Order: sequence, then C-alpha cells, then structure tokens
Amino acid sequence: MRFQQFGERFQMRIESGEELGSSLKTFLVEREVKFAQMTGLGAVRSATISYWNSTIQEYETHERAEQMEIISLIGNVSMREGEPFAHIHLGLGRSDLSLIGGHFNAAIAHPMLEIWLTPIDATVTRMLDESCGLFLMDLSERR
Repeated sequence: MRFQQFGERFQMRIESGEELGSSLKTFLVEREVKFAQMTGLGAVRSATISYWNSTIQEYETHERAEQMEIISLIGNVSMREGEPFAHIHLGLGRSDLSLIGGHFNAAIAHPMLEIWLTPIDATVTRMLDESCGLFLMDLSERR
C-alpha cells in the first residue's frame, strides 16, 4: 500500500495483488484510527461480498473470481471488540456492464484500488444488538 496525508485526510492506493481488508486493517491499527469515513474506487480481480438476510439473521456470502471495476466503495471505521473495524459496501461493475454489490468481506486489488480516508477525532464503538445479531454503532443520543 502507498499513501499520502493531506491535513487530516489520507489518500491510499492498494496495489495489485494486495488484499484490501488486511492492508486497511494494518493501516488503521498503526495510526490508531478509531472513527473515520471512507470512499473509494478502482478495480479488483476477485471479491467476496455478502447480503444480510434479516429473516435468518445471517450473511449470505458470494465469491467472485473475475476482473471488476469498483463503481462505489463507501464505508466507515469504528471500534469493535477493541480493534478498528471497517464497515464497507461495494458496488462492482462486471465486463458485461452488469452490477453486483453488497457488504465487503475481502477483495484483491488489480491493478489498484484508491481510498480516501477521513479520520474523525472521536471513538465510536460497535456493540452486539441481540435483536438483529449485528454489531451496531453504540450511539448515545436518541431522537
């Protein structure tokens, strides 16, 4: 991974062959990022994405081993069980110009993937919500 800092923001480039999740996790741990927003684009040669099935309260995981364009990468970083956790959704464009998308699990960049990461000077923690079985942001205010 290559990166450059611009004020509080980081521009990152995940290079060909690198796995997005592990590269991002290392970066977040090293810089002690506890809350952030992110966007990105680029391309991958494979990806594992999921769909949340609320009926059975489980993710349905799908692996795709093909070259795809990242049409949209949007997400946030918060803390889960004491470590930075990146919650990312991906929109992927296939060679026939169809789109697939879902919750990010893993992806191998090719030829590269660019991410704009904006840390926020705060800590937001995810806690298990028994009603849905997901780790949700533990936010203090309610409307």
